[in-house]
Amino acid sequence: MTSTQTPASGSRLILMRHAKSDWSRDGLSDHDRPLNDRGRRDAPEIAQWIDENGLRPDLILCSSAVRTRQTAELMLEQWGEQTPIFVSKRLYLATPQQIFNVVREDSILPDEDSLKIPRTVLLLAHNPGISEAVGWLTRQMIAMPTAALAVMNRDLADWTIPIEPDQMKCLAIIKPKELS
Repeated sequence: MTSTQTPASGSRLILMRHAKSDWSRDGLSDHDRPLNDRGRRDAPEIAQWIDENGLRPDLILCSSAVRTRQTAELMLEQWGEQTPIFVSKRLYLATPQQIFNVVREDSILPDEDSLKIPRTVLLLAHNPGISEAVGWLTRQMIAMPTAALAVMNRDLADWTIPIEPDQMKCLAIIKPKELS
């Protein structure tokens, strides 16, 4: 896939839904549900696809739910390196507007004595917010099953500028079943 390259002066946003969670444990809150076997298999496969296509993020913004944190951890294990991860309670069951606010407010990395703006941000959260955010940006109804991701490029590198559909170009929507 050659069209996924970030523009020279732009940025990339990858919106991803967490991998499949385990519903078999009674008494757990929704926030505390872990991944099931399929989720533990799909997360590294998606991470491998990200890596093979040159899309490894500079920053991961992750919901505080157990299943999203486990998805991120499995992806990081696949990559074999430490990508900075920012866990945010605000991403748990977030609306599209809340998702975009987190991107605007939390997409800055400390870099020694200054701040670094990441070129590629992976945002890992939940439905319906992820599907609605992708739908709003693409102006299409897009189903985002577990572990699905949408790769978006924009010419702007500054994450503090509000994200709008006219700025974004959808380069790929990947679902785990497509990789099998």
